[in-house]
Amino acid sequence: DNDDVVTPLGPGTSLVQVSIGMEVPNRDDPNSILSALKRLSDTAQTDSRMGVQSLTSQVAIELLRRKSSIVSASTSYQHYRNNNKALRDFQTKSVTERSKFEQEQVSKYGGVDYTGRRQSSSNLPTSSDKATMAVITIILAIDGDSTKVTGNTRADVEDALRRIAADVKVGDSLQSAEILWTPEDRFETLTLRDVVADYPELRSV
Repeated sequence: DNDDVVTPLGPGTSLVQVSIGMEVPNRDDPNSILSALKRLSDTAQTDSRMGVQSLTSQVAIELLRRKSSIVSASTSYQHYRNNNKALRDFQTKSVTERSKFEQEQVSKYGGVDYTGRRQSSSNLPTSSDKATMAVITIILAIDGDSTKVTGNTRADVEDALRRIAADVKVGDSLQSAEILWTPEDRFETLTLRDVVADYPELRSV
C-alpha cells in the first residue's frame, strides 16, 4: 500500500475535490470557460499520464483566469496513509458526481472518444440563451499532502486551484483525475435554481 513511502509532495495520498459555480454571460464567446473546456477536451492526450497532468493543470489555470466569474464553490480534502483506500474513495466520488449528469457529451479515455453519435447541429432546435451558469468539478487522487485544500472562501478556492495547477505536474504524483462540467450540450442552459438543486454543497463566495 506504500503506507510509509514519502513522495516529492509528502507522505501518503490526498483525495481532493473542488467544485465551482460560474456565471457565463455568453457561452459562445471563444473566451468563455465552456469554450475553453471544449477546446481542452478536444485536444487532450488522455492516453498518457503526462497528457492527463497537462489537462488537469490547464483546467485549473483556465478557472483562475476567470476567477471574477466564480459565484459559488465547495472543496473537500482527505489524506490517506493507505493508497488503495484513497483510490477506492476516488472512484466513489467520481461515480457520485457523474450520476448528476443525465448524459455525458464528452467521454474520452485512452485517447478514444466514446461519446455516442449525436444529432447534427442543423437538426437541433436553435437557442438564443447564450447566458448560463456552469458547474466545474475537479477530483484528484494525488501523492503526498501538499495539495491540501480547506475552506470555501474565494481566497481558499483560488489557493486550491493554484495548488492543483502546480502539484499535478510534479513527476508521477497524479494517480487519478476526473474533470466534469455542465452544461456541455450547446442547447442546454443551467439556471441558478438548477445549481442549487443539483449541487447543494456549493456555497456563495
